[in-house]
Amino acid sequence: MEKLDSNPIYKIALEISNADTTVVSDINECVLHISDYYAKHRENYENRSMKENHDNAKLQWIGMVDSLLENEYICECDYKEELDEFIACVESLKGVIEQSLPIDSDWFDEEDEITDWCKIIDQKWKPFDMCIACIDIGSDCYDMFPCSQNKLDMLRKYAFEAGYRIDLACKL
Repeated sequence: MEKLDSNPIYKIALEISNADTTVVSDINECVLHISDYYAKHRENYENRSMKENHDNAKLQWIGMVDSLLENEYICECDYKEELDEFIACVESLKGVIEQSLPIDSDWFDEEDEITDWCKIIDQKWKPFDMCIACIDIGSDCYDMFPCSQNKLDMLRKYAFEAGYRIDLACKL
């Protein structure tokens, strides 16, 4: 049986959620019992056009993303998202609220794109040693979360170990 503490998906979820017990429980099941987890979350997977016969690693990656989404540690925005929706999405994240990270609509140009808005957030959050990072799920959505600068390299490494990518949102 796989040890959870050596699984990069488990380590990512732990870091992003600050070891939230609900997320940890989800990821335990997702990593150790993917078939059971898939059955319980079939609708989420089907909404992403994923079937049970998908590669287990991809099912686990998406299971982690969905758990973090449901528990408000990450938000998902379409690449064509309007500025007001983008701001509402980011400012509702637990990490933004808990860290009292500022976000102000006056910082942004409505005509810009998400990557431009994320660059601005990175600049504005630099004094807090924070940035807006993104989990790459291979779609045209941005799965974003606030991240301390010193955690980002570690999360990049874990994602690479899992065969995926986490980076600054402005780089995806």
